[in-house]
Formats: sequence, structure tokens, C-alpha cells
Amino acid sequence: MVINTLSHHLRDKIYSIYAFAALAEEIVTSLENRDKKELISEYINETYKAIERRFSLNPILNSFQIVINEFQIDTALIRIFLEGIKLKIYQIPGNSEQIELYETSAAEALGLMILKALCDGNHQLYETLETSAKKFSSTILMINKLTNSSKLYHNTETAIAIQLEWLSKEMKIAMEISIEDNLKKVKENIDRAPQSSKRALYIAYAYYSTLFKKIKKLSSEKIITNKIGISYNRKIILALNSVIKQKLNLL
Repeated sequence: MVINTLSHHLRDKIYSIYAFAALAEEIVTSLENRDKKELISEYINETYKAIERRFSLNPILNSFQIVINEFQIDTALIRIFLEGIKLKIYQIPGNSEQIELYETSAAEALGLMILKALCDGNHQLYETLETSAKKFSSTILMINKLTNSSKLYHNTETAIAIQLEWLSKEMKIAMEISIEDNLKKVKENIDRAPQSSKRALYIAYAYYSTLFKKIKKLSSEKIITNKIGISYNRKIILALNSVIKQKLNLL
């Protein structure tokens, strides 16, 4: 829904970045009967080959390399994102702090790739919004981790499930303070975003703000044991509100 509110010339570019990330995540979450370490290694190698050659027979990687080369996106961001994916696969026991650090860095790197495309070649604007984009990406990661807790809680085979065991009352409060501060700063910077992407950014902000409000009302135990989400009708209302505000120049 959010991507569809972007200007037409940006939609395919953002879809290309998301498709690249989604395929990498698919290696982690699916393909249980395959050698995931070998698959992610192949995916990483093919990604860099596609960027260097400016072509790939893999349609997802080909679309991705077009965006990377068009906007001259730093390959360091790709490396950081893929390192985060690799760590999920290798799942080093007792290394939850490093996993969390890599997860956050990977989310921020993906957010910056998207920001680069949204800024449509305006490097000065990218630098202005870079810090805010990183905060929004890490906030989305934290909120998604909390809302997906019920699904991950019983899956003790994953490193993420180990992390969820720390969701004490004190940790929840600390996360809420961080999320609240980040969302406030993100909202302040939406006005600086290009008109072609402002509505999409506001919808994303409104969606995660609404989710966050639901999380704040729940105890740690309920977050871990209950599915948290927003109804389809509520999503439509959030989208319509953003359209109205943009038409009235309130965004």
C-alpha cells in the first residue's frame, strides 16, 4: 500500500530494492532442506557480479543492479545488509548482542538504500535525511520485532527467539523511550522529504505510530503471546488521512 502512493517513476525502483531484500530473507526463513550457507554465499556473489556487469539473468538482481548503478548507491550498504542476513543463517549461540547490532545495521542500510532512491539523485537532500532515515529503519525493526513476538516466541531454533526472552518490563520501557524519541524526530523530517515520496513516508510513519500505541498498552507477556496488528480497514483510513492532509498542504 505504501509503495503504491509513491510517484510512478519511483515505484519500480523501490520495489526492486524490496525484492532484493525479500529474496535474501527468504533464504533465511524458507528452503529448510537446502544448504542455506551455500545459498547465501551464491546470492552475495551473484549480487556483486550483477552490479559490476550491469546485468544479470536473475530478474530480481538485474532490477536491483539498475537501481544501484543509476543512483550510485554505496556498495558498503549492500555489504552491511547482507552481513546481517548471513549472521541470521550462521546463528552464533550466545551472541545475542552482536546479532542485535547486525540486525539494526542491516535495517539501517536497507533504509538508506531506499532513501537514496527516494531522493532521486539529490545528494544534498540525502545527507540531510540520512540520520532520520536510519532512526526510522531501526524503529521499524524494533516495532516489527515486538509485533512478531508471538510468532517467534516458541521457535527456539532461531537466534531471534533467544532475544525475545529478555523482554522484561524494564527493557520494554527502554525500547518505548527509544521508539518514541525516534518517531518524533522522523515526523519532524517528513516535511523535508521530496513531494514524490512525502505521502508514502507519512503513511509508513502513521502505520508504525499506530502499532506503537497498541504495544505501549500491552504488558510484555501479552506482547509475547498475542498477535499484534492493524486491521485492513484501519490501514485504509490511515492512507486516506494522509491523502487528505497532503491535498490540504498539511504534510
